[in-house]
Amino acid sequence: MYKYLSTLTIFISAFLIFQIQPMLSKQLLPQFGGGASIWSASLVFYQVMLLIGYFYAHGMGRFHIKLQVVTHIVLVSFATLIVVTEFAAPNLTNWPPTLAVFVNLFIEIGPIFILLSATSVLLQRWYVQTASAQVPYHWYSISNLGSLMALMSYPLVYELLFSLEQQTTYWLFGHISYCLLLALLVIFLLKKAPDLSRASIQTRHITLLKVKGQWLLLSALSSAMLVSTTHMISTNIPPMPLLWSLPLVIYLLTFSYTFANKVNYQRHVWAYAFIFSAFAGLLMFYFGSLFNALAQLIIYSFILLTAGMVCHGELRNKAPENEQFTVFYFYIALGGVLGSLFSTLVAPLLFVQIDEYLLTLAVIFSFVCYYQTKAKTKTNQLKFTLMTSSVTWLACYCFLAVNFNQYNIATSRNFYGYLAVKDINTQSIKERRLIDGTTIHGSEPLNPNQQLGQSYYHQHTGVAKSLAILKQNSALNIGVIGLGAGVLARFADQQDSIHFFELNPAVYEMAKRYFSYLENSEAKLTVSLGDGRIALKNNANEVFDVLIIDAFTSDVIPTHLLTQEAMSLYWQRLNENGVLIVHISNNHIDLLPVLQAHSQYFNKAMLKFSYQGHSPSDIGSDWVVLTDNQAFLNRVSISDLSPIKRYPHSELAMWTDSKHSLLPLLKF
Repeated sequence: MYKYLSTLTIFISAFLIFQIQPMLSKQLLPQFGGGASIWSASLVFYQVMLLIGYFYAHGMGRFHIKLQVVTHIVLVSFATLIVVTEFAAPNLTNWPPTLAVFVNLFIEIGPIFILLSATSVLLQRWYVQTASAQVPYHWYSISNLGSLMALMSYPLVYELLFSLEQQTTYWLFGHISYCLLLALLVIFLLKKAPDLSRASIQTRHITLLKVKGQWLLLSALSSAMLVSTTHMISTNIPPMPLLWSLPLVIYLLTFSYTFANKVNYQRHVWAYAFIFSAFAGLLMFYFGSLFNALAQLIIYSFILLTAGMVCHGELRNKAPENEQFTVFYFYIALGGVLGSLFSTLVAPLLFVQIDEYLLTLAVIFSFVCYYQTKAKTKTNQLKFTLMTSSVTWLACYCFLAVNFNQYNIATSRNFYGYLAVKDINTQSIKERRLIDGTTIHGSEPLNPNQQLGQSYYHQHTGVAKSLAILKQNSALNIGVIGLGAGVLARFADQQDSIHFFELNPAVYEMAKRYFSYLENSEAKLTVSLGDGRIALKNNANEVFDVLIIDAFTSDVIPTHLLTQEAMSLYWQRLNENGVLIVHISNNHIDLLPVLQAHSQYFNKAMLKFSYQGHSPSDIGSDWVVLTDNQAFLNRVSISDLSPIKRYPHSELAMWTDSKHSLLPLLKF
């Protein structure tokens, strides 16, 4: 009975921990521009809380088991009251984004997250002390199984069916169930008080200084691989709970599988698999954007799977079979924190691109070679394969790195992503480009007399045609969410005014320094740094004739800019004949069901302009216009429009701030 009660409590605690991670991170997306870095920063926070939880569990071993049990249930009760109270987070808009994420999350769930994280280790300790048994490492697999169930159910069930408010309610119900199970477990243990008095406190003299460096390094490598893989996926596919959950599911799956039984990890099998993964990772780093969303997810998932199996399999081989297991768990958590900190905070300072992805692959590759040369069962064939593969991989990396970056004249990386300015000077293309991730965010001909033809913004695109029609009547006051290279400034004349809202300060610096659009614009030009939706909300006195939403990051349009609440704000900031223009060019997501739902809800006409180009080097673009300006609608040439697929009501996506999902809209 005690074993079943313990394993069920461990399962539920893990489920709660990993259910609330994507939920709270999704809540934070609108406050920080909707970028993938929210999840990376959140993941560091969660791993730090896990580390503190393991430290707490280890430190509790210094006390008698009855004191441990009573203290833990009291602390859980107080932490639960804090969660239910729902303290409001302070205004942190001027803080560094990563620190602001940490503070928000700690106020929301910090104390209870620490105590939930300690559950698995504490219950294993109590079992070892009361039953005088070996460490039940398979309970760690049960914990990871609960985590997997939470991560898989959130994007596939909870996010699709329930609003954020409903999700919070259900999570609190699950937490109350956990508290009741923990109370039953405490009652069961206290009833065994006479037996507990004889239970030895075996970990009293075990210190955290007794550590093997490989525990730290293997754990750090797997964690760094997890974070950098999530970054790589989110460069081209919109950041959302599904894409956050999938790498974490694989990470935990390898933990669960390797720790369930020591023989599950076959070193030589995964050595061959990782050789393939190392080359696949190199391919995806430089050419991943050429693959569709499904292919990217499959390839990145396989690479992470093999890396996780190597790191976690070797960790299981080195796990202690004695009372040192709490120290082992602590250093696994510490390694996870160090790996995440490296990928989230240190790597952006050292690397312009997501080079930590390839660096982590290379270090794991070296570990594979090391372990195989030390293995008693090593074969000459495998040794030769590893040596030749590592040399070939390094040669391929050097070749690709030199050729891929040959056009760079400037680079920048920060919390919001990485940018590059490239001078493309080939026989067919001669232009300067601003590239965010892998997507061109504006270009300018290297020859001043050359026309801008290979761009989202030339005269044949929807935004240019719409502005040309509107300028026939009078001067325009134009608002633009998303600056890019500032190309849209070229469409504003001397009598016009244009107000850009840009989230990423590095984009503004690049546009000013390396492109001439802002400097040469004849219009009254203003640039405001910060999230466009928040800025519009604060600028209540500014009214626009045209509002352009062009705020995608790589292939991503932040969802909080396309919810019903955001649309309502846009119409408040537009005059009675205002026109809303949305850039929806995207390789991986179909946003038409969202905009079509909004056009019906707000009773606005909807037009679509699509330009596919006349040559392979031309860049296609899709722009959607929403308006009830009849004079504008009458002037639009039918030949310029593209047909719009009319979705049935059941397929429309009415996004709100509390309920929206990208999963049904993904293009596979």
